[in-house]
Amino acid sequence: MMNVRKVRGKRRDAGHAMIELAASMGVLVAFLMGTVQFGYTFYMYNQLVSAVGNGARYAAQRTYRAASDEDVKKGEAAIRNMVVYGDSRPVPEASPVVPQLTPEHIEVHWVKNGDGKPASVGVTIKGFTINPIFKSFTFDGRPSVEFPYVGRYAPAESEQ
Repeated sequence: MMNVRKVRGKRRDAGHAMIELAASMGVLVAFLMGTVQFGYTFYMYNQLVSAVGNGARYAAQRTYRAASDEDVKKGEAAIRNMVVYGDSRPVPEASPVVPQLTPEHIEVHWVKNGDGKPASVGVTIKGFTINPIFKSFTFDGRPSVEFPYVGRYAPAESEQ
């Protein structure tokens, strides 16, 4: 008689495990996907921080050539290339250090002394969107870094 009750009790509870598994899988998958989304976004943001820091360090140490406005623009283009490609003069088929990052997403700004010499240089990301799985994140104005300018000031030289 005792064995029959155990068998009947197991049969009544037999379908509950599948229902519990189905209900908990929704929660587990949501947590997993959220973790993947956060991890990917955090990884891409760290890549941006490294790229901006490297580009700003390069800008702070390079020669500031200012014979014309065109020379200043060429210098800023080299700085943007350093941030995006890790090289001031990348080859045409170079891939960016962060996927879909372009030189148009980089802003270079100079802070000058009263006599026109650069005192510091800043590099900022503007309008860059990271597209992980569910939601996009746009970074405008961050990451940003500013370093004191320690390079050589050459107002009469031209950029090559």
